[in-house]
Amino acid sequence: MTAIQFVQTAASPQGIAPSAEGQALELIEICGRTAYKSEEKITRDSARSFVLMLKKHGHLSVLEHSNAVLRIAGSAPGVEGHHPPLEAFQESLKACLGSRIGYHRMAHLSAAVGFAVSGNFRAWIDTLEYFREREPRYAVFFQTHLNRFYPSLFHAPERPSEDFSNVTVSLLEEDEQLSALRRDPTSDLPVFVFKFVCDRGITHEVVRHRVLSFTQESTRYVNYGNKGMTVILPEELEPFFDPLSGGFSAQSPLVEMWTQRLETIFRWYQNDLDRGLKPQTARDILPNLLKSEILVSGRWSGWKHFIALRDSAQAHPRIRFIAREVRKYFETLGLSAG
Repeated sequence: MTAIQFVQTAASPQGIAPSAEGQALELIEICGRTAYKSEEKITRDSARSFVLMLKKHGHLSVLEHSNAVLRIAGSAPGVEGHHPPLEAFQESLKACLGSRIGYHRMAHLSAAVGFAVSGNFRAWIDTLEYFREREPRYAVFFQTHLNRFYPSLFHAPERPSEDFSNVTVSLLEEDEQLSALRRDPTSDLPVFVFKFVCDRGITHEVVRHRVLSFTQESTRYVNYGNKGMTVILPEELEPFFDPLSGGFSAQSPLVEMWTQRLETIFRWYQNDLDRGLKPQTARDILPNLLKSEILVSGRWSGWKHFIALRDSAQAHPRIRFIAREVRKYFETLGLSAG
C-alpha cells in the first residue's frame, strides 16, 4: 500500500434509525468507532458495553444517532383527576416540555391510535432530568416506558408510574414512522442516517446544519502515520482516475504535482510523530483535502433544508454531489424536497 491514496466523495444512506434496542446500540457503536477508526473492534456483542462507556464518560453526542418513538394511546388523568381525551394529555405534555419541544417531535396519529412523541437517546436523557425538576410524574412515566424498551440506557424508576394507568405505550417502528411522515410531512418522526466520505473542508460545511447530528473521523485520535494518508480526489484529477483500481489510469503533470505535494505533507506529518508529537498536534500540517468519514443523522425537515441549500449552483461541487445523493434517496421513499 502506498502512503498516499485517493478516494472519491461518496454518500451512503444508512436508513432510518432503528427502534429496537439491539440495532440502535449497534448503530451508535458504528458511529462512535468511525470517530476512532476502530471498526475492527466491533463484535457480535460489543455494542452495549461500548455505548455504556460513551454514556459514562458523557460523550452523549454519539447517542444522538438514535430515535425512540413512543406511541401513546388511551387516556390520562388531568389536573383534577378525571380522564380527559388523549388530546388534552398531549397538549399538557407539550406545554410541560416548553422550549425542550425542539428536541422532540410530537404527532397526532388518529383517534384510535393516539399520538407519538419521539426523541433521540440524548434528548430523552436530558428531558427526563428536566421533568424531574418540573413535573416528576412525567419523569416517572417516561422513564418507566423507556426502561421497558431500552433497559441498557434507562433504569427503572424507584417507584412505578401510577398516574397514567389508563395509558398504553408502545414503540412506533420504522415503517410506521415513515407512513406517518408520508401522510403528514410535518410529523417529522423518523431519523434518517447517512455516511459521507468527503474532505475536511466539506465536513466543515456539513456541520453548519446544526439541527442534524454528527460524528466524524477524529484527527486527534487517528494516527495516519500507521494507516497512511487518504485524500479526496481533486476535480482536476478525475479524468485520470480509475475508480475500480483506486489508482490513476494515465499519468499527467497534474497527477505528479498533486502526488508530490501530498507526499511532502505526509513526510512532514511523520517527522512530527517521530520527534514525539501526538497525533492531535501533528495533525496541524494535514491538508484540507484529507479524507474524513462522517455519520450524519436528522429528521426530514433538517434534510430538506440541507438539500435546498446544498443542491445549488452556488454550492461547492463536492457538497452539491452529496446533496444530490441525499435527494435521490428521499425520492425513492416518495419524499420530495421540491
